[in-house]
Amino acid sequence: MSHSETHVLKFGGSSQKNASLIQQSAQIVIDRLQEAQPVVVVSAIGGVTDTLIEIAEHYQEDSSHKFQKLNELENRHRQLFDELVSISHPNRGDLQDLFVELRSTLNNHKFRNEHFNAWKDQILSIGERASAIIFAAVLSEKGYPAQSYEAHQFIKTDSTFGQAKVDRSASRQLIQKFILNQKAIPVITGFIGSNDNNSITTLGRSGSDYTAGLVADALDADHLEIWTDVDGVLTADPRWVPDAESIEQLSFSDISELSSHGARVIHPKTIQPIQNKKTTVLVKNSYNPKHPGTLITSDFNTNGSLKTITITGPFVRLQIDQKYAYDLFIKLNEWSADNPNAKPIEFSQQTEFEAARFLLKQSFFEEIKDKLSAWISRQNTLFNLDDNLYKVKKFSNQFNEDEKLSEEIISLFNDNNIKPLHTERNVDERFISFLLPEDEARRAAQLINNSFTKKKPTVDLFIAGTGAVGQTLLDQLKNIDSEEFQFNLLGTCNSRKMLWDADGLPFEENLNWKKSLETDWDLLIEKLTVNRHHNLIFVDATGSEQVARLYPKLFANGIHVVTPSKLANTFEQSFFDKLQKLTQDHDVSFKYETTVGAGLPVISTIKDLQSSSDEITKISGVVSGTMTYLFNQLEQGVPFSKAIIEAREKGYAEPDPRDDLSGEDVARKFLTLARTLGINIEREELQVESLIPKELKHVDEKTFLNELSDYDSEWKQRINSAKERNETLRYTGTLKNGKIAIGIESVPKDSPLGQLQGTDNLIQVYSNNYSNTPLVIQGPGAGKEVTASGVLSDIIKTANLLIK
Repeated sequence: MSHSETHVLKFGGSSQKNASLIQQSAQIVIDRLQEAQPVVVVSAIGGVTDTLIEIAEHYQEDSSHKFQKLNELENRHRQLFDELVSISHPNRGDLQDLFVELRSTLNNHKFRNEHFNAWKDQILSIGERASAIIFAAVLSEKGYPAQSYEAHQFIKTDSTFGQAKVDRSASRQLIQKFILNQKAIPVITGFIGSNDNNSITTLGRSGSDYTAGLVADALDADHLEIWTDVDGVLTADPRWVPDAESIEQLSFSDISELSSHGARVIHPKTIQPIQNKKTTVLVKNSYNPKHPGTLITSDFNTNGSLKTITITGPFVRLQIDQKYAYDLFIKLNEWSADNPNAKPIEFSQQTEFEAARFLLKQSFFEEIKDKLSAWISRQNTLFNLDDNLYKVKKFSNQFNEDEKLSEEIISLFNDNNIKPLHTERNVDERFISFLLPEDEARRAAQLINNSFTKKKPTVDLFIAGTGAVGQTLLDQLKNIDSEEFQFNLLGTCNSRKMLWDADGLPFEENLNWKKSLETDWDLLIEKLTVNRHHNLIFVDATGSEQVARLYPKLFANGIHVVTPSKLANTFEQSFFDKLQKLTQDHDVSFKYETTVGAGLPVISTIKDLQSSSDEITKISGVVSGTMTYLFNQLEQGVPFSKAIIEAREKGYAEPDPRDDLSGEDVARKFLTLARTLGINIEREELQVESLIPKELKHVDEKTFLNELSDYDSEWKQRINSAKERNETLRYTGTLKNGKIAIGIESVPKDSPLGQLQGTDNLIQVYSNNYSNTPLVIQGPGAGKEVTASGVLSDIIKTANLLIK
């Protein structure tokens, strides 16, 4: 050949499904002429082999249906040819002759009756032979001489029709004789060979890829390219695991091992002819040609990049009394002797006193079930049957180092209530295998992929509450771009309606509620817990007691919680204790940083001091941004009633300001601080000063707001009295010696508390290490943006913990 390099390009059926794909494939070959001599191997056009199998196997059943299928097949090839090349192209006659041969073979009753499998292989060969004629015609139409070759001229096999074994040495010599030194671009049929009598044979599953490997070996090709319908070799079958990703590079031994255990794309025999050569192999996607695909070489050091999952099946598992096991094993092997697709038949028995178990391909079981039932009946015994089972195998080089990965996968299954029927792990192999029913197999494969295989693990979120904080949080989440993980919003809800989509909703402030359902907490908890999502964080932004009471059920199901709601931590002490125990028992995270300081790191600072063995002796300060705003306004001469109404309008106060003025908000914050420190204390033990006038405590909201002005003069007098002492008023809390006091405190104007502005909080933490000068935490303590940012920070911290 004239070029220094030889590239074998193999195009599968999916790469030739229509005229545009064939044009694209042809252009790939033409472009390759710039750097190498291309040799093309083609499969039958997508779907053609299946149609030929149907015609052959049901030939005698329905002649009208048979002729309809045959006509459709011929018309499809003719239409493709006419669409791609001129009507006068000489290859058109070759295509017509091929379908004349097909009809003649179909009608050769003697051939069919005497040598059915040989007759069937002759029929199946038509697909590849037609494809090669069309592909060569397209190249020549573009001005690049091409010659179609029928591989049965040079791929020599035995006479195992349907699954022929190749004579590698004889084939190598013949390939060189036919293909070497050809000036035209060779377009070779995959899948077919011939025996010593020159009868056409087929090479079985992935036979076209095998042909490409044989050609690459014979021509000492520098490069073999497999064009298919996925982005190279994936971490899992995308039909089972939609999030499967492509693997950049593998070694020949990697791909051989993966393929032999059921990985799609490349069959192990494809690599066999070139496994000891320097030939590089590249798997590419015809539907996404710009994707780099997967490069496979003989000397690549995988070093951790072998991280694939394979799913094979379906299987049937038979269980029978151990005394019949040996006889049944002999029978099964006898029935499968002439069925190459039946094996392997797996047999296992834990002890001589337990039932024996056989694992069979379900298709084989369907073929022999009548024989099996008859045999079982003659033995006067019974058997148990589990069908529609699948093997999920996880591959990794880490298995060569230790069994930590096995333990992590088993722990993952335990956390998600997945119980394999059988687990297999041999210490000298790079995989662990699980036998599971179909639905569990799908879930297991997705869990393993998302936890151990994906470059960016997925963290599922459900956000309850779409008020000011919830809405702002949704908007903030859409800007998160982490290199470590990706968020998936399973759903969101408010008190009236809910949205749910397991594939993910958009992170938008204004969600489309048209497809919403009525909020049903029983249904929602079922969705969250029954499906056992991995890395699921429940965000409670509701302020609802009903929702807060659901936390134990969430924790018990392995769901993590982040909340700005103060309720759960400030119910009865026994409820707080229950939450803490559940988080430990089920290894879940519970983050509530914003319940005390909005966006300020109060809880985390306290926990850090505790973990460093520093004893906290006192916590005091202002923990309500609403109260800071209120007293700032009073200092500036704004009337009490107007200051409260403005705080409400700006979102600093609750719709009913009494929720803030009661001191309950501050009480809950200090109760949370105390319990976080390990102090047992009930709400009734707190001393809390309320700012609500006694006369307005129980009136309706409208009356409350209308009559507040009656108290403006009283508050003006209190503020002026403090000013006369060069002091100002602050609403503070103090936790000391296990007791909490909350109320109005007059503080020096020039003190840190006296100088607080806006909606700032200021918390002073005294400890053994901070005894003279406290550790001060200060910053904004109110507002939806600040609180939402604090919740987001807790979510990200939780996500980082989950993916480690």
